[in-house]
Amino acid sequence: MDGASPAAAAIIERVISYLDKKTVRACETLNKAWYTLVTVQSVRNIDTHILQLPLRIAHYRRKGLLGSARALTIDVSFVEGFLSTAAYERRVRDAAMLVSKVPGIRTLSVHATGLHSAPSNDEIHSGVMAVDCLLRALPQLSTLDMSECPVALLDPSGASLNGLTQLRHIRWFTLGRNDMTSAAALARLVASNTQTLEAVDGQADITDMVLRQLCNAPKFRRLNARGSNIADDSLLTLVRARGSQLTELVLSDCTRLTRRSIGHLTPEHLPRLQVLDLYNVVVTTDTYQALFNQRMYWPYLRDLKLKAAVLHVSPQRDERVNDDILVAIGQNCPRLVALRLFGCHGITDAGLSAILGNLGDLRELVVMHHAEDPVSGAEGSEEVSETVTSAPEPNGLLLSLPSINDIWATIPSLPANAVPHRAPPPSAPSTPCLSSQPRRGFTSQALQHGVRSRRFNLLNLDMAYDSVCAEHLAQLSHLQVLCGRVITRHAKSLLESQFPKCKMMVWNID
Repeated sequence: MDGASPAAAAIIERVISYLDKKTVRACETLNKAWYTLVTVQSVRNIDTHILQLPLRIAHYRRKGLLGSARALTIDVSFVEGFLSTAAYERRVRDAAMLVSKVPGIRTLSVHATGLHSAPSNDEIHSGVMAVDCLLRALPQLSTLDMSECPVALLDPSGASLNGLTQLRHIRWFTLGRNDMTSAAALARLVASNTQTLEAVDGQADITDMVLRQLCNAPKFRRLNARGSNIADDSLLTLVRARGSQLTELVLSDCTRLTRRSIGHLTPEHLPRLQVLDLYNVVVTTDTYQALFNQRMYWPYLRDLKLKAAVLHVSPQRDERVNDDILVAIGQNCPRLVALRLFGCHGITDAGLSAILGNLGDLRELVVMHHAEDPVSGAEGSEEVSETVTSAPEPNGLLLSLPSINDIWATIPSLPANAVPHRAPPPSAPSTPCLSSQPRRGFTSQALQHGVRSRRFNLLNLDMAYDSVCAEHLAQLSHLQVLCGRVITRHAKSLLESQFPKCKMMVWNID
Protein backbone atom coordinates (compact mmCIF):
# COMPACT_ATOMS: atom_id res chain seq x y z
CA MET A 1 0.00 0.00 0.00
CA ASP A 2 1.83 3.11 -1.24
CA GLY A 3 -0.62 5.65 0.24
CA ALA A 4 -1.14 7.50 -3.03
CA SER A 5 -4.86 6.78 -3.47
CA PRO A 6 -7.47 8.48 -1.24
CA ALA A 7 -8.75 5.13 0.05
CA ALA A 8 -5.25 3.99 1.00
CA ALA A 9 -4.55 7.32 2.68
CA ALA A 10 -7.70 7.02 4.79
CA ILE A 11 -6.75 3.50 5.89
CA ILE A 12 -3.17 4.50 6.71
CA GLU A 13 -4.32 7.45 8.82
CA ARG A 14 -6.44 5.11 10.93
CA VAL A 15 -3.64 2.55 11.29
CA ILE A 16 -0.93 5.03 12.26
CA SER A 17 -2.77 6.02 15.42
CA TYR A 18 -2.28 2.46 16.78
CA LEU A 19 1.48 2.24 16.09
CA ASP A 20 4.31 2.97 18.51
CA LYS A 21 6.83 5.74 17.86
CA LYS A 22 9.56 3.45 16.54
CA THR A 23 7.24 1.90 13.95
CA VAL A 24 5.91 5.32 12.92
CA ARG A 25 9.46 6.59 12.31
CA ALA A 26 10.13 3.54 10.13
CA CYS A 27 6.92 4.07 8.15
CA GLU A 28 7.73 7.67 7.24
CA THR A 29 10.85 6.50 5.38
CA LEU A 30 8.89 4.38 2.88
CA ASN A 31 8.00 7.08 0.36
CA LYS A 32 6.77 10.67 0.08
CA ALA A 33 3.10 9.76 0.53
CA TRP A 34 3.78 7.88 3.76
CA TYR A 35 5.96 10.73 5.03
CA THR A 36 3.16 13.23 4.42
CA LEU A 37 0.55 11.05 6.15
CA VAL A 38 2.80 10.39 9.15
CA THR A 39 3.58 14.10 9.46
CA VAL A 40 -0.09 15.04 9.37
CA GLN A 41 -0.91 12.39 11.97
CA SER A 42 1.92 13.51 14.27
CA VAL A 43 0.74 17.11 14.02
CA ARG A 44 -2.73 16.10 15.20
CA ASN A 45 -1.31 14.69 18.45
CA ILE A 46 0.46 17.09 20.85
CA ASP A 47 2.83 14.90 22.85
CA THR A 48 4.76 16.71 25.58
CA HIS A 49 5.31 17.26 29.30
CA ILE A 50 2.78 19.49 30.99
CA LEU A 51 5.43 22.09 31.85
CA GLN A 52 6.46 22.32 28.18
CA LEU A 53 2.89 22.48 26.92
CA PRO A 54 2.76 26.30 26.63
CA LEU A 55 5.86 26.29 24.40
CA ARG A 56 4.42 23.53 22.22
CA ILE A 57 1.09 25.34 21.84
CA ALA A 58 2.94 28.54 20.94
CA HIS A 59 4.90 26.62 18.30
CA TYR A 60 1.68 25.19 16.83
CA ARG A 61 0.08 28.65 16.76
CA ARG A 62 3.13 30.16 15.06
CA LYS A 63 3.09 27.45 12.36
CA GLY A 64 -0.67 27.74 11.89
CA LEU A 65 -1.24 24.13 12.98
CA LEU A 66 -3.18 24.68 16.19
CA GLY A 67 -6.52 24.13 14.47
CA SER A 68 -5.45 20.66 13.31
CA ALA A 69 -4.68 19.35 16.84
CA ARG A 70 -7.09 16.54 17.81
CA ALA A 71 -5.29 14.65 20.60
CA LEU A 72 -3.21 15.50 23.64
CA THR A 73 -0.68 13.11 25.18
CA ILE A 74 0.57 14.58 28.44
CA ASP A 75 3.30 13.53 30.86
CA VAL A 76 2.31 14.71 34.35
CA SER A 77 5.35 13.34 36.21
CA PHE A 78 6.80 15.65 38.84
CA VAL A 79 9.96 17.58 37.88
CA GLU A 80 11.88 18.16 41.07
CA GLY A 81 14.43 20.81 41.88
CA PHE A 82 14.18 23.98 39.82
CA LEU A 83 10.74 25.29 40.83
CA SER A 84 9.08 25.94 44.14
CA THR A 85 5.78 24.25 44.89
CA ALA A 86 3.79 27.44 44.28
CA ALA A 87 5.58 28.18 41.00
CA TYR A 88 5.08 24.59 39.84
CA GLU A 89 1.35 24.73 40.53
CA ARG A 90 1.09 28.06 38.74
CA ARG A 91 2.83 26.67 35.63
CA VAL A 92 0.50 23.68 35.59
CA ARG A 93 -2.61 25.86 35.87
CA ASP A 94 -1.37 28.16 33.09
CA ALA A 95 -0.80 25.15 30.82
CA ALA A 96 -4.31 23.86 31.52
CA MET A 97 -5.77 27.30 30.75
CA LEU A 98 -4.01 27.34 27.36
CA VAL A 99 -5.31 23.85 26.57
CA SER A 100 -8.87 24.98 27.23
CA LYS A 101 -8.50 27.43 24.33
CA VAL A 102 -7.72 24.65 21.81
CA PRO A 103 -11.24 23.63 20.72
CA GLY A 104 -10.31 20.69 18.50
CA ILE A 105 -8.86 18.37 21.15
CA ARG A 106 -11.08 15.31 21.65
CA THR A 107 -8.59 12.75 22.99
CA LEU A 108 -6.58 12.96 26.21
CA SER A 109 -3.91 10.42 27.18
CA VAL A 110 -2.21 10.89 30.54
CA HIS A 111 0.93 9.11 31.70
CA ALA A 112 3.60 9.64 34.34
CA THR A 113 7.09 8.69 33.16
CA GLY A 114 9.35 7.31 35.84
CA LEU A 115 6.77 7.44 38.60
CA HIS A 116 7.63 4.45 40.80
CA SER A 117 5.25 2.24 42.72
CA ALA A 118 5.71 4.22 45.95
CA PRO A 119 5.49 7.88 44.87
CA SER A 120 6.37 10.67 47.26
CA ASN A 121 3.83 13.15 48.59
CA ASP A 122 5.11 15.84 46.22
CA GLU A 123 4.72 13.53 43.22
CA ILE A 124 1.19 12.57 44.24
CA HIS A 125 0.15 16.15 44.97
CA SER A 126 1.50 17.56 41.70
CA GLY A 127 0.14 14.67 39.67
CA VAL A 128 -3.36 14.89 41.17
CA MET A 129 -3.42 18.64 40.56
CA ALA A 130 -2.23 18.25 36.93
CA VAL A 131 -4.80 15.56 36.11
CA ASP A 132 -7.55 17.57 37.81
CA CYS A 133 -6.70 20.75 35.88
CA LEU A 134 -6.56 18.95 32.53
CA LEU A 135 -9.92 17.21 33.01
CA ARG A 136 -11.58 20.48 34.02
CA ALA A 137 -10.07 22.27 30.99
CA LEU A 138 -11.34 19.71 28.45
CA PRO A 139 -15.04 19.03 29.01
CA GLN A 140 -15.49 18.24 25.29
CA LEU A 141 -13.39 15.04 25.43
CA SER A 142 -14.61 11.98 23.57
CA THR A 143 -11.70 9.66 24.50
CA LEU A 144 -10.02 9.44 27.90
CA ASP A 145 -6.95 7.21 28.31
CA MET A 146 -5.60 6.84 31.85
CA SER A 147 -4.13 3.34 31.39
CA GLU A 148 -0.50 4.45 31.83
CA CYS A 149 -1.21 6.69 34.79
CA PRO A 150 -0.91 5.43 38.41
CA VAL A 151 -4.22 5.25 40.21
CA ALA A 152 -2.67 7.29 43.05
CA LEU A 153 -3.06 10.38 40.83
CA LEU A 154 -6.85 10.09 40.86
CA ASP A 155 -8.60 12.75 42.92
CA PRO A 156 -10.48 10.84 45.65
CA SER A 157 -13.45 13.18 45.35
CA GLY A 158 -13.71 12.64 41.57
CA ALA A 159 -15.06 16.18 41.13
CA SER A 160 -13.02 16.77 37.95
CA LEU A 161 -14.79 13.85 36.24
CA ASN A 162 -18.25 15.34 36.68
CA GLY A 163 -17.79 17.72 33.74
CA LEU A 164 -17.11 14.93 31.23
CA THR A 165 -20.42 14.07 29.59
CA GLN A 166 -19.47 13.32 25.96
CA LEU A 167 -17.05 10.41 26.37
CA ARG A 168 -17.18 7.61 23.81
CA HIS A 169 -14.09 5.61 24.83
CA ILE A 170 -12.67 5.09 28.33
CA ARG A 171 -9.38 3.37 29.18
CA TRP A 172 -9.11 3.31 32.95
CA PHE A 173 -6.20 3.00 35.38
CA THR A 174 -4.18 -0.23 35.25
CA LEU A 175 -1.18 0.75 37.40
CA GLY A 176 -1.77 0.10 41.08
CA ARG A 177 -4.97 -0.09 43.09
CA ASN A 178 -6.45 2.30 45.63
CA ASP A 179 -9.10 0.25 47.44
CA MET A 180 -12.45 0.92 45.73
CA THR A 181 -11.80 4.60 44.92
CA SER A 182 -10.97 4.05 41.25
CA ALA A 183 -13.86 1.57 40.80
CA ALA A 184 -16.34 4.04 42.30
CA ALA A 185 -14.97 6.86 40.13
CA LEU A 186 -15.33 4.71 37.02
CA ALA A 187 -18.92 3.89 37.94
CA ARG A 188 -19.74 7.60 38.27
CA LEU A 189 -18.01 8.36 34.97
CA VAL A 190 -19.93 5.65 33.13
CA ALA A 191 -23.21 6.83 34.65
CA SER A 192 -22.69 10.37 33.33
CA ASN A 193 -21.79 9.21 29.80
CA THR A 194 -24.27 6.40 29.11
CA GLN A 195 -25.81 8.13 26.08
CA THR A 196 -22.49 8.47 24.19
CA LEU A 197 -20.33 5.62 25.55
CA GLU A 198 -19.10 3.03 23.03
CA ALA A 199 -16.13 1.28 24.69
CA VAL A 200 -14.90 0.76 28.26
CA ASP A 201 -11.50 -0.72 29.13
CA GLY A 202 -11.82 -0.80 32.90
CA GLN A 203 -10.28 -4.21 33.59
CA ALA A 204 -10.34 -4.96 37.34
CA ASP A 205 -12.34 -1.80 38.15
CA ILE A 206 -15.38 -3.06 36.24
CA THR A 207 -18.07 -3.86 38.81
CA ASP A 208 -21.61 -5.18 38.71
CA MET A 209 -22.86 -1.61 39.03
CA VAL A 210 -20.91 -0.58 35.91
CA LEU A 211 -22.42 -3.45 33.91
CA ARG A 212 -25.92 -2.47 35.00
CA GLN A 213 -25.26 1.11 33.88
CA LEU A 214 -23.92 -0.07 30.52
CA CYS A 215 -27.26 -1.76 29.88
CA ASN A 216 -28.64 1.76 29.37
CA ALA A 217 -25.91 2.79 26.89
CA PRO A 218 -27.49 2.62 23.41
CA LYS A 219 -24.15 2.83 21.52
CA PHE A 220 -22.06 0.52 23.70
CA ARG A 221 -20.01 -2.07 21.77
CA ARG A 222 -16.72 -3.02 23.48
CA LEU A 223 -15.98 -4.18 27.04
CA ASN A 224 -12.68 -5.15 28.65
CA ALA A 225 -13.34 -6.53 32.14
CA ARG A 226 -10.11 -8.51 32.53
CA GLY A 227 -9.48 -9.49 36.13
CA SER A 228 -12.72 -7.99 37.41
CA ASN A 229 -15.01 -9.42 40.08
CA ILE A 230 -18.25 -9.34 38.10
CA ALA A 231 -20.95 -11.94 38.74
CA ASP A 232 -23.04 -14.10 36.42
CA ASP A 233 -26.25 -12.10 36.86
CA SER A 234 -24.65 -8.80 35.82
CA LEU A 235 -23.04 -10.29 32.72
CA LEU A 236 -26.27 -11.99 31.70
CA THR A 237 -28.17 -8.71 32.09
CA LEU A 238 -25.67 -6.90 29.85
CA VAL A 239 -25.71 -9.64 27.20
CA ARG A 240 -29.51 -9.65 27.06
CA ALA A 241 -29.69 -5.85 26.88
CA ARG A 242 -26.76 -5.01 24.53
CA GLY A 243 -25.59 -8.35 23.17
CA SER A 244 -26.93 -7.65 19.67
CA GLN A 245 -24.41 -4.81 19.21
CA LEU A 246 -21.38 -6.02 21.21
CA THR A 247 -18.25 -6.52 19.08
CA GLU A 248 -15.60 -7.11 21.78
CA LEU A 249 -15.86 -8.99 25.07
CA VAL A 250 -12.74 -9.59 27.20
CA LEU A 251 -13.47 -11.64 30.34
CA SER A 252 -10.10 -13.21 31.10
CA ASP A 253 -9.32 -13.88 34.77
CA CYS A 254 -12.91 -13.21 35.83
CA THR A 255 -12.92 -15.98 38.41
CA ARG A 256 -16.51 -15.52 39.59
CA LEU A 257 -18.00 -16.31 36.19
CA THR A 258 -19.35 -19.84 35.73
CA ARG A 259 -21.15 -21.94 33.13
CA ARG A 260 -24.38 -20.12 33.99
CA SER A 261 -23.24 -16.94 32.20
CA ILE A 262 -20.50 -18.23 29.88
CA GLY A 263 -22.93 -20.73 28.37
CA HIS A 264 -25.08 -17.84 27.08
CA LEU A 265 -22.26 -16.25 25.05
CA THR A 266 -23.59 -17.74 21.83
CA PRO A 267 -24.04 -16.27 18.32
CA GLU A 268 -27.75 -16.03 19.04
CA HIS A 269 -27.08 -13.48 21.79
CA LEU A 270 -23.87 -11.97 20.31
CA PRO A 271 -24.39 -11.95 16.53
CA ARG A 272 -21.76 -9.24 15.79
CA LEU A 273 -19.01 -10.36 18.16
CA GLN A 274 -15.46 -10.01 16.77
CA VAL A 275 -13.25 -10.50 19.85
CA LEU A 276 -13.88 -13.06 22.60
CA ASP A 277 -11.38 -13.65 25.42
CA LEU A 278 -12.25 -16.34 27.97
CA TYR A 279 -8.74 -17.00 29.21
CA ASN A 280 -8.56 -18.36 32.75
CA VAL A 281 -12.33 -18.46 33.20
CA VAL A 282 -12.82 -21.59 35.29
CA VAL A 283 -15.47 -23.62 33.49
CA THR A 284 -15.51 -27.16 32.17
CA THR A 285 -14.61 -27.97 28.60
CA ASP A 286 -18.16 -29.00 27.75
CA THR A 287 -19.16 -25.38 28.39
CA TYR A 288 -16.89 -24.38 25.53
CA GLN A 289 -18.36 -27.21 23.51
CA ALA A 290 -21.78 -25.59 23.96
CA LEU A 291 -20.38 -22.37 22.44
CA PHE A 292 -18.47 -23.99 19.58
CA ASN A 293 -20.25 -26.84 17.86
CA GLN A 294 -21.72 -27.57 14.44
CA ARG A 295 -24.83 -25.46 15.14
CA MET A 296 -23.02 -22.32 16.36
CA TYR A 297 -21.96 -20.17 13.40
CA TRP A 298 -19.81 -17.10 14.23
CA PRO A 299 -19.78 -14.96 11.06
CA TYR A 300 -17.69 -12.05 12.38
CA LEU A 301 -15.43 -13.58 15.06
CA ARG A 302 -11.80 -12.59 14.41
CA ASP A 303 -9.95 -13.05 17.71
CA LEU A 304 -10.56 -15.96 20.09
CA LYS A 305 -8.70 -16.89 23.27
CA LEU A 306 -9.69 -19.89 25.41
CA LYS A 307 -8.21 -21.80 28.28
CA ALA A 308 -9.66 -25.15 29.32
CA ALA A 309 -8.99 -24.63 33.01
CA VAL A 310 -11.02 -27.67 34.04
CA LEU A 311 -10.94 -30.96 32.15
CA HIS A 312 -14.11 -32.22 30.50
CA VAL A 313 -15.79 -34.72 32.81
CA SER A 314 -18.36 -37.23 31.66
CA PRO A 315 -19.14 -40.86 32.47
CA GLN A 316 -17.25 -41.91 29.33
CA ARG A 317 -14.25 -39.59 30.04
CA ASP A 318 -14.42 -38.33 26.45
CA GLU A 319 -11.06 -36.61 26.03
CA ARG A 320 -11.53 -35.90 22.30
CA VAL A 321 -14.09 -33.22 23.04
CA ASN A 322 -11.47 -30.53 22.41
CA ASP A 323 -10.91 -31.90 18.91
CA ASP A 324 -14.64 -31.47 18.33
CA ILE A 325 -14.34 -27.86 19.42
CA LEU A 326 -11.50 -27.20 16.97
CA VAL A 327 -13.39 -28.85 14.11
CA ALA A 328 -16.38 -26.61 14.85
CA ILE A 329 -14.15 -23.52 15.04
CA GLY A 330 -12.54 -24.39 11.72
CA GLN A 331 -15.93 -24.76 10.02
CA ASN A 332 -18.01 -22.05 11.73
CA CYS A 333 -15.53 -19.19 12.31
CA PRO A 334 -14.51 -18.33 8.73
CA ARG A 335 -13.04 -14.88 9.52
CA LEU A 336 -10.85 -15.93 12.43
CA VAL A 337 -7.49 -14.12 12.40
CA ALA A 338 -6.04 -14.97 15.83
CA LEU A 339 -6.66 -18.16 17.84
CA ARG A 340 -5.02 -18.86 21.21
CA LEU A 341 -5.77 -22.05 23.16
CA PHE A 342 -4.04 -22.93 26.43
CA GLY A 343 -4.17 -26.00 28.66
CA CYS A 344 -5.96 -28.02 25.98
CA HIS A 345 -5.07 -31.54 27.03
CA GLY A 346 -7.46 -33.30 24.65
CA ILE A 347 -6.39 -31.73 21.33
CA THR A 348 -4.66 -34.11 18.92
CA ASP A 349 -3.25 -33.84 15.41
CA ALA A 350 -6.76 -34.22 13.97
CA GLY A 351 -8.05 -31.14 15.76
CA LEU A 352 -5.05 -29.03 14.82
CA SER A 353 -5.32 -30.19 11.21
CA ALA A 354 -8.94 -29.01 11.13
CA ILE A 355 -7.81 -25.51 12.11
CA LEU A 356 -4.85 -25.30 9.75
CA GLY A 357 -6.77 -26.74 6.82
CA ASN A 358 -9.96 -24.66 7.08
CA LEU A 359 -9.14 -21.13 8.26
CA GLY A 360 -7.78 -19.11 5.35
CA ASP A 361 -7.34 -15.76 7.15
CA LEU A 362 -5.50 -17.04 10.23
CA ARG A 363 -2.37 -15.06 11.15
CA GLU A 364 -1.68 -16.05 14.77
CA LEU A 365 -2.11 -19.55 16.19
CA VAL A 366 -1.14 -20.62 19.71
CA VAL A 367 -2.13 -24.13 20.84
CA MET A 368 -0.53 -25.40 24.03
CA HIS A 369 -1.25 -28.86 25.43
CA HIS A 370 -0.22 -28.31 29.02
CA ALA A 371 0.44 -24.75 30.15
CA GLU A 372 0.83 -25.69 33.84
CA ASP A 373 -2.73 -24.68 34.66
CA PRO A 374 -5.02 -25.86 37.44
CA VAL A 375 -7.04 -28.74 36.05
CA SER A 376 -9.49 -30.79 37.96
CA GLY A 377 -10.81 -34.30 38.12
CA ALA A 378 -9.24 -37.35 39.62
CA GLU A 379 -9.41 -40.56 37.65
CA GLY A 380 -12.94 -41.93 37.81
CA SER A 381 -14.64 -38.80 39.13
CA GLU A 382 -17.88 -37.84 37.41
CA GLU A 383 -18.57 -34.33 38.66
CA VAL A 384 -16.46 -31.23 39.04
CA SER A 385 -17.11 -27.92 40.76
CA GLU A 386 -17.24 -24.71 38.73
CA THR A 387 -14.82 -23.06 41.16
CA VAL A 388 -11.35 -24.57 41.54
CA THR A 389 -9.07 -23.66 44.41
CA SER A 390 -5.44 -23.57 43.43
CA ALA A 391 -3.23 -25.93 45.41
CA PRO A 392 0.55 -25.79 45.84
CA GLU A 393 2.74 -28.21 43.97
CA PRO A 394 5.17 -30.36 45.92
CA ASN A 395 8.01 -27.93 45.17
CA GLY A 396 6.04 -25.05 46.68
CA LEU A 397 5.03 -23.29 43.46
CA LEU A 398 1.40 -22.39 42.90
CA LEU A 399 -0.49 -24.00 40.10
CA SER A 400 -2.64 -20.89 39.65
CA LEU A 401 -0.42 -18.30 37.95
CA PRO A 402 -1.35 -14.72 37.01
CA SER A 403 -2.48 -13.99 33.49
CA ILE A 404 0.54 -13.69 31.20
CA ASN A 405 -1.20 -13.90 27.83
CA ASP A 406 1.34 -11.87 25.89
CA ILE A 407 4.28 -13.89 27.25
CA TRP A 408 2.63 -17.23 26.47
CA ALA A 409 1.84 -16.01 22.98
CA THR A 410 5.57 -16.01 22.18
CA ILE A 411 7.08 -18.60 24.54
CA PRO A 412 6.35 -22.32 24.15
CA SER A 413 5.68 -24.64 27.02
CA LEU A 414 8.51 -26.59 28.58
CA PRO A 415 9.20 -30.02 27.08
CA ALA A 416 8.41 -33.13 29.03
CA ASN A 417 12.06 -33.86 29.82
CA ALA A 418 13.01 -30.28 30.78
CA VAL A 419 12.06 -30.58 34.47
CA PRO A 420 12.87 -33.79 36.36
CA HIS A 421 9.94 -35.43 38.07
CA ARG A 422 9.91 -35.07 41.82
CA ALA A 423 7.82 -37.39 43.93
CA PRO A 424 5.72 -35.60 46.55
CA PRO A 425 6.79 -36.03 50.16
CA PRO A 426 4.73 -38.50 52.21
CA SER A 427 3.19 -35.71 54.26
CA ALA A 428 1.90 -33.81 51.23
CA PRO A 429 -1.89 -34.09 50.88
CA SER A 430 -3.33 -35.35 47.65
CA THR A 431 -4.75 -32.56 45.46
CA PRO A 432 -7.48 -33.14 42.88
CA CYS A 433 -6.16 -30.14 40.89
CA LEU A 434 -3.12 -31.99 39.59
CA SER A 435 -3.44 -33.29 36.07
CA SER A 436 -2.98 -36.97 35.36
CA GLN A 437 -2.79 -36.40 31.62
CA PRO A 438 0.44 -37.53 29.91
CA ARG A 439 2.37 -34.77 28.17
CA ARG A 440 2.44 -35.10 24.43
CA GLY A 441 3.09 -32.90 21.45
CA PHE A 442 1.78 -32.54 17.93
CA THR A 443 3.48 -34.26 15.02
CA SER A 444 3.81 -33.64 11.30
CA GLN A 445 0.51 -35.48 10.74
CA ALA A 446 -1.26 -32.28 11.80
CA LEU A 447 0.06 -30.70 8.58
CA GLN A 448 -0.75 -33.57 6.25
CA HIS A 449 -3.79 -31.73 4.83
CA GLY A 450 -1.76 -28.58 4.28
CA VAL A 451 -1.99 -25.06 5.67
CA ARG A 452 -4.72 -23.03 4.02
CA SER A 453 -3.69 -19.62 5.31
CA ARG A 454 -0.56 -18.09 3.79
CA ARG A 455 -0.64 -15.05 6.09
CA PHE A 456 0.74 -16.57 9.29
CA ASN A 457 2.85 -14.19 11.36
CA LEU A 458 3.08 -16.29 14.55
CA LEU A 459 2.92 -20.02 15.16
CA ASN A 460 3.29 -21.34 18.70
CA LEU A 461 2.48 -25.04 18.75
CA ASP A 462 3.38 -27.77 21.20
CA MET A 463 4.93 -29.61 18.27
CA ALA A 464 8.02 -31.56 17.28
CA TYR A 465 9.01 -29.94 13.96
CA ASP A 466 10.64 -32.24 11.44
CA SER A 467 11.48 -31.98 7.73
CA VAL A 468 7.87 -32.63 6.70
CA CYS A 469 6.70 -29.74 8.86
CA ALA A 470 9.42 -27.51 7.46
CA GLU A 471 8.26 -28.18 3.88
CA HIS A 472 4.70 -27.09 4.73
CA LEU A 473 5.83 -24.08 6.75
CA ALA A 474 8.13 -22.94 3.93
CA GLN A 475 5.01 -21.79 2.06
CA LEU A 476 4.18 -19.24 4.79
CA SER A 477 5.94 -16.22 3.36
CA HIS A 478 4.93 -13.86 6.20
CA LEU A 479 6.10 -16.05 9.10
CA GLN A 480 7.92 -13.97 11.75
CA VAL A 481 7.81 -16.04 14.96
CA LEU A 482 7.90 -19.84 15.27
CA CYS A 483 7.72 -21.55 18.67
CA GLY A 484 7.59 -25.22 19.56
CA ARG A 485 8.91 -28.11 21.63
CA VAL A 486 11.49 -29.86 19.45
CA ILE A 487 12.98 -29.21 16.01
CA THR A 488 15.32 -31.37 13.98
CA ARG A 489 18.54 -29.88 12.69
CA HIS A 490 17.53 -30.44 9.07
CA ALA A 491 14.18 -28.72 9.59
CA LYS A 492 15.91 -25.85 11.36
CA SER A 493 18.31 -25.31 8.47
CA LEU A 494 15.44 -25.40 5.95
CA LEU A 495 13.43 -22.81 7.87
CA GLU A 496 16.46 -20.57 8.44
CA SER A 497 17.22 -20.55 4.72
CA GLN A 498 13.58 -19.75 3.89
CA PHE A 499 13.01 -17.20 6.68
CA PRO A 500 16.32 -15.57 7.62
CA LYS A 501 14.56 -12.99 9.83
CA CYS A 502 12.15 -15.40 11.52
CA LYS A 503 12.53 -15.73 15.30
CA MET A 504 12.54 -19.42 16.22
CA MET A 505 12.08 -20.25 19.91
CA VAL A 506 12.23 -24.05 20.20
CA TRP A 507 13.39 -25.73 23.39
CA ASN A 508 15.25 -28.75 22.01
CA ILE A 509 17.19 -29.37 18.80
CA ASP A 510 17.25 -33.02 17.84
